[in-house]
Amino acid sequence: MKQFISLLITSLNVNFGISALRYRFTKEKKHLWEPILIGLSIILGGGSIIALYTVFLQGVYKGGQMLNSPELVLLIAILACQFMVFIFGIFYVISAFYFSNDIDLLVPLPLKPYHILASKFIIIMVNEYLVAWPVLLPAIIIYGTGMRPGLMYWLKSLLVLLLTPVIPLVLVSIFVLILMRVVSIRKNRDVLVVLGSLLGLLLGLTINYFAQKLPEGNSQQFIQDMIVARADVIKLIGQRVPPSTWATYGLAMQTLEGWMYFILYLLISLTLFGLLMWLGNLFFYKGLLAGQEVNRGRKKLSAQSINAQLEKASSPVIALFLKEWKLFLRTPVYAMNGLAGMIMVPFLILMPFIARAEEMKALLTQIRQPQFAMQVTLGSAGLVLFASSINIVACTSISREGKTFWISKMIPVPARQQVTAKLLHSMAISGIGVVVTTAVIGIALKLSIIRMFTIFILCLLGNVLLNALNLLIDLLHPRLEWDNPQEAVKQNLNGLFSILFTLAVLALSAILTALLVQLRASEWIIHAALGLTMGFLAIPTLAILYTLAESQYRRLEA
Repeated sequence: MKQFISLLITSLNVNFGISALRYRFTKEKKHLWEPILIGLSIILGGGSIIALYTVFLQGVYKGGQMLNSPELVLLIAILACQFMVFIFGIFYVISAFYFSNDIDLLVPLPLKPYHILASKFIIIMVNEYLVAWPVLLPAIIIYGTGMRPGLMYWLKSLLVLLLTPVIPLVLVSIFVLILMRVVSIRKNRDVLVVLGSLLGLLLGLTINYFAQKLPEGNSQQFIQDMIVARADVIKLIGQRVPPSTWATYGLAMQTLEGWMYFILYLLISLTLFGLLMWLGNLFFYKGLLAGQEVNRGRKKLSAQSINAQLEKASSPVIALFLKEWKLFLRTPVYAMNGLAGMIMVPFLILMPFIARAEEMKALLTQIRQPQFAMQVTLGSAGLVLFASSINIVACTSISREGKTFWISKMIPVPARQQVTAKLLHSMAISGIGVVVTTAVIGIALKLSIIRMFTIFILCLLGNVLLNALNLLIDLLHPRLEWDNPQEAVKQNLNGLFSILFTLAVLALSAILTALLVQLRASEWIIHAALGLTMGFLAIPTLAILYTLAESQYRRLEA
């Protein structure tokens, strides 16, 4: 146990950089402005979202009171929290279990597999609290202040806050352990890991959508019938996700039955955690070591083939561009975080059409009217731009190099060309997102080829600007000190600044569009004005990026 506690304390220290922060705040006081700026950014960026979410939960609570089930607000929050933990946990678990830099140091130590697995699981769960608590706390406070259930409610709420991520994370971890053990015998192991993770992501989205779907028929009449009959809404909505129901009843009921639900939730969480540790002892090292096996090449190279390979030379930019692609695809956490947005948004757009086509028919008929063509085109362009830009490719392009950044400083390639390769790579990822999302929206809304091409051009110009801005952010403030790839992307605040820049560009576009509409400009003048604005803003951004590239590459140290 002492070994595990020491490992856990060290892992927490490394994960959150506690020692480094203590040194910075006590020895390098000139950098104290950085956490203040970061804190303000988080408050401005996340505070508004949490405020809107709280307003939504208050509406859910009042609606639950009408249905004689005020606990509905707790159930909705717990379901949302578990779903978010499940989705983001896929990325965290793969990265922390199999791709962290400290694995090679920990395996030779006299530690049991479950020691390493448990410490990494707890680290992941602590990181998930940053997502789970903002989702759960507003609901707990709204129900507690509204119903005034007593002191035991608040004490049990503390345990629910701690336990809610356990079940979805255990399920994800078991899935990953089995996946890595199975795919370790395959040739394209990393590709299969990414495909398996994407499958889990889509499966989670599908289950969540249908689990929360109301019964077929007239939804308004269904709700009225529930109000009249005082049906048990908690059982009705949560019956397909039993742990969320147990946690809800365990919090809401202050009777013996409520304590039984609460104890059941606690026991299931601990039992699943024990099952994970048992499976970890069986599969963790086997999957980890199998992934490090290297097959001996059997092909013999002749002098002619060697000369032929040497004669195939490409430009440095193309070579570095291909290197960026290979490193991106070979690290599942990079690929998943870069590709998740462009997969989730089109999938979520298609789900209502697949599941409830008859309910969308009237809305689609209205949207497809010619008088709404401009609004649909501009709205679609905004959605496509947002979907294609919410990735971590550009804003972590330099950070992902980590301690190997010295190689980029040593190779005989100017920093401008290296930055160009990174920009092309991020543009390629964004371009895929633009094409896929535009195609999905175009098919769903039956847009003409001209309008789809207009959306494509506007979003492409917007992505040039946003990718240049995001790459500039990472150039000025990269995170090169990290122990596993997950830290480079999920614990990198450059991602937050990237989202803020995206929202700022969308807001600027909306304001410009509103002004042109007030001036009664034609639709194609509005499109041209938006495109020219994106292009004109991109030019100075690119100029600043290339101007700072050389000096920043000389200054940065891994």
